Amino acid sequence: MQARKLRAFEARSADRLIFFSDAVVAIAITLLALELPVPEGPGVAEFRSSVADDLDHYLAFLISFVVIAAGWNRHNGVFRFTERVDARLRTLNACWLMAIVLNPFATKLLTTEGDDVDTMPVRFGFYALLQVLGSAAVLAMERHMTTHRLRAADLPPGAQPAATSAVLGMMLGFGLSIPLFFVTPYAWILWIVLPVAAGRLAARNRPSPASEDS
Repeated sequence: MQARKLRAFEARSADRLIFFSDAVVAIAITLLALELPVPEGPGVAEFRSSVADDLDHYLAFLISFVVIAAGWNRHNGVFRFTERVDARLRTLNACWLMAIVLNPFATKLLTTEGDDVDTMPVRFGFYALLQVLGSAAVLAMERHMTTHRLRAADLPPGAQPAATSAVLGMMLGFGLSIPLFFVTPYAWILWIVLPVAAGRLAARNRPSPASEDS
């Protein structure tokens, strides 16, 4: 009876951590939209011109929306079968949440007006570093949960999270872009190319249901 109660309390603690994390992600992704500039103009031509002038804001919003959504998807995969949490996991999750809540601020930095030649490597490099740290926190949580057996013990092999390749692709894309921003302003292309390539590679190497059953 006591063991059953303990498992129930541990499951409730894990649920609280997951629900809290989901709420923080929802707030962060909502704040992105609140920062979007509203197009202005008395006519269609002026309205279109206003949209074109703020196109960098809309692109930054789209990139950050995808980044946060992908981060939440990885987090969901890691915590999908979690039965209990410990102090170390809560600390790692807090680090991941810090990276998430700083995304709206970092997104605003991407569109800060100023001397692009002088400030762009710093502004874009900070954004990229933030994504690297967030991805590293996800990998650390996945490893900690595996080594400390915080997931359900009776899961089939195919049910284990396989987010490592996708997360490493994101870390590689954002990480390599940091020094490249001091060379070219188009280093942000790596933010898209490498994570997409890593995701496709992970999907190609993922075992099919038929092979898992055999």
